[in-house]
Amino acid sequence: MNANERKLYLELRTMRKELLARLDKKDDSSPIMPILREELQDIEETLSKIENGQFGLCEISGEFIPKDVLFMMPTIRTMHDVDKM
Repeated sequence: MNANERKLYLELRTMRKELLARLDKKDDSSPIMPILREELQDIEETLSKIENGQFGLCEISGEFIPKDVLFMMPTIRTMHDVDKM
C-alpha cells in the first residue's frame, strides 16, 4: 500500500467509525438511515479491496480505474460509474 492509499485507508476507517456511531443511535425513523447504511457498506467494501489488493479495479471489466477518480471518489466500483461523472 503506497502513501496515498494508506492516507485514504485511514480516512475511510475514520468515516466508518463515524457512520457506525451514527447508526448505533438507533434512530431508525430518520429518513437518512438507509443512506448511511448504504454508505457504510460501500466503505466496508472499499476497505476490503484496499486490504486484499483489489482497490482500483473495475468490478465488471477488471480494468484499472484512473487514480485521480479513485481519490476523488474511493468507493467507485466500475468504469461505467466513471463515465457517469
